Amino acid sequence: MGALYKELEGGVPRPRESPEECVARIQNAAEKIITPCGDGDLIWHVWGEGESLVLLHGNHGSWTHWIKNIPFFAERYRVLVPDAPGLGNSAVPPEPHTMDEMAAIVNAGLDIIIPGKSFHMAGFSYGSTLGGYMAITLTGRLKSFGMIGSARLTGQRTMVEGLINWKRLETEAERIEAHRHNLGVVMLSDKSKVDDLALYLQCNNAPRARVKSHKFVRRLTLPEIVKEIEAPICVYWGTKDQYYPFYLSAYAEQITARHISIETDTIEGAGHWANYESSDEMNAKLAAFFESND
Repeated sequence: MGALYKELEGGVPRPRESPEECVARIQNAAEKIITPCGDGDLIWHVWGEGESLVLLHGNHGSWTHWIKNIPFFAERYRVLVPDAPGLGNSAVPPEPHTMDEMAAIVNAGLDIIIPGKSFHMAGFSYGSTLGGYMAITLTGRLKSFGMIGSARLTGQRTMVEGLINWKRLETEAERIEAHRHNLGVVMLSDKSKVDDLALYLQCNNAPRARVKSHKFVRRLTLPEIVKEIEAPICVYWGTKDQYYPFYLSAYAEQITARHISIETDTIEGAGHWANYESSDEMNAKLAAFFESND
């Protein structure tokens, strides 16, 4: 990677680096690739060389959900991170929106970028659902699949209480504080973990969410999808992820009763966005999982 990799060194963020400078630095080190997304473009950022690793971000997010993981994995893989359809800077595909459609758009992009090649994949939150729908048509190509904070493995959509509707607020200062509050409620283990970078990412990602994933047509539940995936799967949970207890209580019905073969691993003390809050531990766990399935 040469000079470009130097842009990934020094931490995320580097000492005395503003959030804006940090995001720009990581983004500038990427190759940008565009593939079709309905009548518009699916935006990909790509770092590194060698075997491919696909990272899928969460709802109301973009590639920046993986900003603390990209430098680590770019040393080992060619890291491909799309902005999912209708999120980040990617176009909104035609309605009606279905999970099958979203998965087909991303898979079609992979067929252009790495046609026929095998790869590892990880999905955070909504990205684990998108990845599940992608995986059922990737037979023989997907080497392993890491799922982080996959709430839909409970077989239901758990509503989050206590969130502030930032769209209804009048001032920018009020909206920023709402994002800070929401991050502490749903994404991280508590409000003290909301740093300047996380807040900057949320403030920039949330307004660009132009699709409502909870309204997408889903022909199967995620446990039913996972049962059809042939690649090894490991599900990662922060022990302070508010969805984790629902996963444990639903496990017998949703996983065991369906004879689904998956691994489960935990990150002590982390919240839902474990790949950000506990990035070093999450990086090490994912790397070991991928390497065990090479």
